[in-house]
Amino acid sequence: MLNILVLDDAVVIRSLLRLTLTSDDHVVDEAQTVDTAIEFAQSKSYDLILCDFMLDDGETGLDFIKAARTESLNKNTPIVMLSAEDSNAHRDILKTYQVSAWIKKPFTPIGLLRVIYKVLNIDYKESKHALFTEVSKA
Repeated sequence: MLNILVLDDAVVIRSLLRLTLTSDDHVVDEAQTVDTAIEFAQSKSYDLILCDFMLDDGETGLDFIKAARTESLNKNTPIVMLSAEDSNAHRDILKTYQVSAWIKKPFTPIGLLRVIYKVLNIDYKESKHALFTEVSKA
């Protein structure tokens, strides 16, 4: 069981992430804004943080990452960035901001779990996720 923080302004994406992660027996805290995510990160240690790149009101996931890397209990927590964008410039962010992985939206539940387990160096048992496997193949 992992403790995971999710930062995404879209309720549909947060719901999909929560469903996928809790179905895999993980505990999920959700934040819609950078400020809320910072509050979570300052009060609780996480095994992983999933963070949207483009947020509402001109905020970006980078605003959160800058704060999390300096002002929280999660300075070294792996962060996986989620985004509809995928370019070389965004890939440079991986190095600059110590982002562990970049997942392009839309993604499948199985694809998400594979990336999470790879980032955390945990063996991934796909057979455990028969429902997601069938949905992903449909």
